[in-house]
Amino acid sequence: MAKATKQTKKFQKNHLKRAIDDRKNFQKKKAGIERAKKAKDARSKRSKGDRHAAVGDDEEDEDDEADEAGAGSDEDEMDAEAGPSRFQGMSVEEFLGGGFKAGMDDEEEDGNDDEEADMSEMDDISDGEMHAQDLEKLKEKDPDFYRYLQENDEELLKFAGEDASDDDDEDEEPQKASSSAKGKGKATQADSDDEEDEEEAQHVVTMKTLRGWQRAMIQHRSLKALRKLLLAFRSAAHMDDPEDERPEQSFVVEEAAVFNKLLLTVFKYTPVVLQHHIPAKETQQGRFKLPTNSKKFSILQRPIQTYFSNLHHLLKSLPEQEMVYVAVTESARMVPFLMNNRRMAREYVKTMLDLWATASDRVRIAAFLSVRKVAKAGDEAMLDLCLRGAYLSFIRSTKLTTIHTLPSINLMKNSASELYALNSSASYQQAFSFIRQLAIHLRNALKTRSAESFKSVYNWQYVHCIDFWSIVLAAACDRQRGVESEMQQLVYPLVQVASGAIRLIPTSRYFPLRCHLLRAMLRLMQRTGVYIPLGSSLLEMLSAPEFLRKAKGSTLKPLDFTTTLRAPASYVRTRVYADQLAEEVPYLLAEFLATQSRSIGLPELVVPLVFQVKRTLKHSTSPKLSSACKQLLAKVEANVRFVEQKRQNVEFAPSNLKGLEGFLSEMGEGEETPLEAWVRLARKVRQQKRRVVEEMEQQV
Repeated sequence: MAKATKQTKKFQKNHLKRAIDDRKNFQKKKAGIERAKKAKDARSKRSKGDRHAAVGDDEEDEDDEADEAGAGSDEDEMDAEAGPSRFQGMSVEEFLGGGFKAGMDDEEEDGNDDEEADMSEMDDISDGEMHAQDLEKLKEKDPDFYRYLQENDEELLKFAGEDASDDDDEDEEPQKASSSAKGKGKATQADSDDEEDEEEAQHVVTMKTLRGWQRAMIQHRSLKALRKLLLAFRSAAHMDDPEDERPEQSFVVEEAAVFNKLLLTVFKYTPVVLQHHIPAKETQQGRFKLPTNSKKFSILQRPIQTYFSNLHHLLKSLPEQEMVYVAVTESARMVPFLMNNRRMAREYVKTMLDLWATASDRVRIAAFLSVRKVAKAGDEAMLDLCLRGAYLSFIRSTKLTTIHTLPSINLMKNSASELYALNSSASYQQAFSFIRQLAIHLRNALKTRSAESFKSVYNWQYVHCIDFWSIVLAAACDRQRGVESEMQQLVYPLVQVASGAIRLIPTSRYFPLRCHLLRAMLRLMQRTGVYIPLGSSLLEMLSAPEFLRKAKGSTLKPLDFTTTLRAPASYVRTRVYADQLAEEVPYLLAEFLATQSRSIGLPELVVPLVFQVKRTLKHSTSPKLSSACKQLLAKVEANVRFVEQKRQNVEFAPSNLKGLEGFLSEMGEGEETPLEAWVRLARKVRQQKRRVVEEMEQQV
């Protein structure tokens, strides 16, 4: 609809009501004249057909004729007097706009008033019944929204007398406003500027206004109320914008309570109204079907676009995390109506990924669920957009890793890996390209061997990427699933990249980084059953100078390996650093051997490892390392005896691969090998220590 001109606004403000009143007066007078003429004609016909009527009746008719004729003459005189004065002072636009037309009379208007009163009573009854039926249906179809109404909008559930009183109050307000506007119109001048007109066009949103919109949307699923609500939502979303950047506003929000209530109303009621007019049906694959051939579908595209554009603008400036959580959670219900607009869907995914990477944990989870819903509902292009966007957002969030940011980084790893589990084909393409990028960085570092190239590999982003892809491949290729995945082909490239990064700089200062990469590879071994030769990297750490030379005394506090990649120079060759390595390396070696503790070839596999560990014990100067290695050797020997005892009863040949894979398959879930039991207890002890350290660091 085109915007009204300034001249039209002035006419509406100064002359419209007077023109309407004059038109009604003219219609009443003309209708009275016509009614008198019809009555006179009818009486004249009756007098001609009944000439022998009683004298009393004739006298009565004559009196009636005289009365009617008098009334008619009076009406003619009034019309003659009113005619020139009524058109006097009227402009051409007013005259052509309908000032010359006839209309309704007094009696018809009175009759219509009575009929409208009766109809209003009937509407009150029918609205109450319809409201009750709508609420019952809403309780069945959307119990969560009905529960929200019970908790927050209980007034809407009381539809008997309160609605009528509210409606009366609402009807009285326009009358008062019109009368006051009439008085103001007489006092104001005709040359008022556009700014005053715009101020009068703006309406202040109140709690009563919101209740009226809510009632209309609950009872009738009113699209008019929804449009007004979205216009008010636009004003609320742009409240903090500079005045020159704000869009045209029809509503104004002045109170904080009204602002919060308005947002809740938009988020809760908009999906309900849209679902009524263009119902979305979900398929088994998680996609949605909308009635695209419906006329209302094309009509509602603009309100849907308005909703999401204002939502994205609001989420960038909304400070309250609780309200952000509500907005993100409720906006997920609007995803079915979003998928037909690819531009808005991309913007929505980008907004949700930004919140997933920067907001609080509760908002992160809600934002991830929204992205996951879009990924399942969209096509391959939308799925690729979600996967790539999630990975890039994750990389940007891992530049700085501290004790405070590590929990959120782990949350992003686990949630993003779940996103990559939706479609193995699309995930394979993304994982292949990103693992290839890691390999290219490693190749450049091996070729140039410069400080800059080393930094491109030995940083938190690179380490977290390897760890993330190990989580993705471990979930996709889990041997407990019993189904082969095409992601299995990426295990070998990832292992090669991780092994090359481990050996890039073999000094003891980078042992914390090596431990991070070894844990990622151990996860792959435990979940996929793939053997990765990590023994050489672990034994190389046992031959470090920290264990073979006398360590220097130091008062430094122990390093936190979970948030450290390179040990500071002050820790090199110190007792503190040597004790930490003595605790970490034997544990990782035990984890590695525990993954092979049920292998039929364990006795032969551990021969070089046992030999190297015993050799380290002879030359070690660390009492802590000697104690840990002795415990490890004892458990390894016990596990070797356990396997040798079990394989004495084997009847198949070494070439029987199925028999080798089924070795010790008779062991139940609760049964453990000696190494597995020892590692499980050691893992619990380490978790308890880790929890204590985190609590102390959080207090600091």
